[in-house]
Amino acid sequence: MAFHELIGQSAARAFLQRALVTGRLPASLLFTGPSGVGKRQFALSLAQALNCPEAPDTGCGICATCRRIAQGEHPDVKLIVPDGAHIRIGQVREAIPFATDLPYEGRRRVVIFERADAFNTAAANAFLKTLEEPPAHAQLILISARPDALPATIRSRCPVVRFALLSPEEVERCLERYARRPPADQRLLARLAQGRPGTVTGLDLEVYRQQRRALLELLTLLGQGNAIPRLLKAAQYFGKLERPDFEFALDILASLVHDLVCLKVAPAAAETSRSLEDRLVHSDVQPKLAELADLFPLERLHQTLNRFEAIRRDLDRNINRVLALEAALLELSARP
Repeated sequence: MAFHELIGQSAARAFLQRALVTGRLPASLLFTGPSGVGKRQFALSLAQALNCPEAPDTGCGICATCRRIAQGEHPDVKLIVPDGAHIRIGQVREAIPFATDLPYEGRRRVVIFERADAFNTAAANAFLKTLEEPPAHAQLILISARPDALPATIRSRCPVVRFALLSPEEVERCLERYARRPPADQRLLARLAQGRPGTVTGLDLEVYRQQRRALLELLTLLGQGNAIPRLLKAAQYFGKLERPDFEFALDILASLVHDLVCLKVAPAAAETSRSLEDRLVHSDVQPKLAELADLFPLERLHQTLNRFEAIRRDLDRNINRVLALEAALLELSARP
């Protein structure tokens, strides 16, 4: 996709286009920012701009070269994703000669590391030499939503290009392009995206609504405070989910509690019901949320949100998810 077709990220796009035109593009770059905001698409568009024969430095998005890059079929562009939880040394050992070899048919070899924070120690050390002395014909792009998890030796060698959350209007344009649905579903997706359209474009809304119903029931039990056996059963169910599904559930919980907070602090005297609806992620179930909000003091909602966020932070320590969730629910149910 040509640079002019990309949605949002005007600062990142301007920097990259200016660097391309002036010939001052750093040989290695670190794309940082929240997940789902377009970092990988920008990396692929940069690869197109570097190799497009029709529109050098911008990319046309439609020639055979640009199409093959977009489809992952170009011999001079390599996208590397984690093998399981990590980018492993074997993957890096394959990437190094790819980067150092001369281009097969394009102008530049491009290596893109998705979730670069997943480098294990051996892989990071093996890649360091290439970062220190990148080949003149290679472009290295590291993508990470968690740049602080990268070794400092790698971060210090990669100029940073920062990506931000998209505006509501930009999210809607992305969803129109990539995830067109019936109007009610489109509105829900736009709210769920919270500035990160890439996180919802493939979302199965039937599965989402089923999971949300289960989590609304969990919050109801928590608010009532007298259903410990059922809370522990819920902790068993959610805690045994695979990590991506568990994180998905935590995301839904956080957004539901966010809406409950909004309902508790609103309505301010000057706030209309329409502006309140605009602030709610789950406005399609507002009556149920209003019932739930009556069960929680505002301070307890903040404590609940903080507890769930603590569990998310601890996931990288490979905690026992069932025990962590049981402890959180027991602690929160005991609060007045």
